[in-house]
Amino acid sequence: MRFISHLDLLRAVERALRRAGVPMVFSKGYNPRPKISFASALPVGMTSGGEYAEFILKHSWPPKEFQARLNEQLPIGLEIVAIKEVAYNFPALTAVVNLACYRINFFLPPGVKAVAFFATWEDFYKQEKIQVRRQTKKGIRVFDLLPHVYGRKARLGENDNVTLNIDLSFGPRGSLRPAELLQAFWDFAGWEGRMPAIQREGLFILRDDGIFSPLEVDF
Repeated sequence: MRFISHLDLLRAVERALRRAGVPMVFSKGYNPRPKISFASALPVGMTSGGEYAEFILKHSWPPKEFQARLNEQLPIGLEIVAIKEVAYNFPALTAVVNLACYRINFFLPPGVKAVAFFATWEDFYKQEKIQVRRQTKKGIRVFDLLPHVYGRKARLGENDNVTLNIDLSFGPRGSLRPAELLQAFWDFAGWEGRMPAIQREGLFILRDDGIFSPLEVDF
């Protein structure tokens, strides 16, 4: 599943919807498509513990029936685990989801002891500014990554395996990619980074009163 592109994922879901007989609303034009919107495209090579999508139906359907019938048709590795019916004027997921939580696993760099690694990891965040250079359609964008990090934990497992849990800002108002943070850390430490396994644990809504799943929030 980690090597499926976002377009392949959309096609798999669309085919499952047709097989399940879900009364979807379709877009207009020469090539009508069912109105499905994901909160974010999952990068190729990254696994996920929970993505969110919106489905617009022609009429109200019992949520549990929708979930059961679609799960019967989805391929192995894809499953709807929770569902909620919302009003048509409910804000789009892309407009309200603003926090992404990641779990990153990799082995310690060659010759680097755990004590040195974790000390350097803490020193990394003591900098006044950490610049990231990102290639965009309009050219190179340079920004400070520190304001985009909301939470971070690091621990050492068996066989020198490091696990990082990182909460990063997400969405159209500004976001930080986990690969960008890791590369900035390797550059700071002067070490050659190991290829990580990255899982997006979930997408959330960060508000003044806490962090919430999109299924928990009413607007």
